[in-house]
Amino acid sequence: MNSSVIAVLRRVDIFAGLSDLELSQIAQLCKVAKAKKGQIIFREDSDGDDLYVVHDGAVEIQVQTRGSDGQQRLSTINTAYEGQAFGEIAMLGGGSRSATAVASMNPTTLLVINGPELSTLCDTNTAIGYRIMRNFINDMIYKLRSASLLLRGHIKWQDNQLSQID
Repeated sequence: MNSSVIAVLRRVDIFAGLSDLELSQIAQLCKVAKAKKGQIIFREDSDGDDLYVVHDGAVEIQVQTRGSDGQQRLSTINTAYEGQAFGEIAMLGGGSRSATAVASMNPTTLLVINGPELSTLCDTNTAIGYRIMRNFINDMIYKLRSASLLLRGHIKWQDNQLSQID
C-alpha cells in the first residue's frame, strides 16, 4: 500500500498505538476520494457508515443552527485537516450523520474507510479492535467535554431555567 497513506493514518488519533503492519491492514480498506472546495461530502441527517480521513486539504464540519433572527443556517463547528478523521459518530452508532461535511480547500483528498469493513477487521484482529475502540472512546470523551464547555459558554441560569446568552 502507498506509504503516504500509512504516513497519514499514523497521524490519526483513533489509530494511535498501531504498528505499521497494523496500519497497512487499515490502509488496504481505504478508498481515495477527491473533493473540490465547497463540495458536500455528506449532509447532516443523511445515512452513512463510512469513516473519513483527510489525506490533504481541509473539511469543515457544520451543523444547522438558528440565528437570533429565527433563520436557519449552517455554522462551522470544526475544521478537519490532514491526518484528522471525521464521520466516526455515524459509523460507530449507526443512524444518521450528526453534521454536514464540506470540503474547504481545493483540492481535498480523503481516505474513505467503510465502517462494516473496519468492524470486520476489528473483530478478526482483536488487538487492532481493542486499540481503535479505546482511541474512539478517548476521542468521544474529548468531544463531549468540549461540547459541554461550548454549551456552558452559550447558556445562563435565569429564574431557575436555562436561557441563551444574548
